[in-house]
Amino acid sequence: MRGHSYEAKSADEIRGIFFDSVSKMSSLRDELAAKGFGDAEISVGDTPTCSVVDDFSGVDEIRPGTFVFYDAKQLQLGCCGQDDIAIALCCPVVAKHEERNEIVVHGGAVYLSKDYLTDSRGIRVYGRVCLPEKKSWGPMIKNAYVSSLSQEHGIVKADEAFLRSVHVGDVLMVLPVHSCLTVDAMREFLTLDGRMLKTMPKFW
Repeated sequence: MRGHSYEAKSADEIRGIFFDSVSKMSSLRDELAAKGFGDAEISVGDTPTCSVVDDFSGVDEIRPGTFVFYDAKQLQLGCCGQDDIAIALCCPVVAKHEERNEIVVHGGAVYLSKDYLTDSRGIRVYGRVCLPEKKSWGPMIKNAYVSSLSQEHGIVKADEAFLRSVHVGDVLMVLPVHSCLTVDAMREFLTLDGRMLKTMPKFW
């Protein structure tokens, strides 16, 4: 099952989607068993349901993709806290446009993908912005977010105070909307204890 739980508005709605889906798949498995196909398994695969559901009775397998790192979308859905997000993209600041309240970073669609979330104001957000902090990153900056992307660059909208504090050459940390795509695009990442890890190579 690849659920439609990403469109849910609350944890209760996510749970309802999960149990409805499992119920339907259980009925289908019973029909298949009656026709001689008795080895069908129920597999669920979306991170929202696997994050908020406690009872997986009747399910043979779970395979939530973004469960490992979480991301800004899972935070918006209420599936994790900000401190649970375990991945950020280091993006150097390459330009500032104070008249537009914009910062240009080297970190575009080829790193973050074109996935976005829509915030409470109806604004598309392509990534949440943090500042480096020791070997990690700090909390999300309230009035700063990635507002648009080209292939190699991202536009960060920010308030005047944050703009004044950031300079060309600084590094911003961007929490991706979809961590799976960022990890797949980057192919390697640096852990907080200084180890470089690589993902499996592509064969196509």
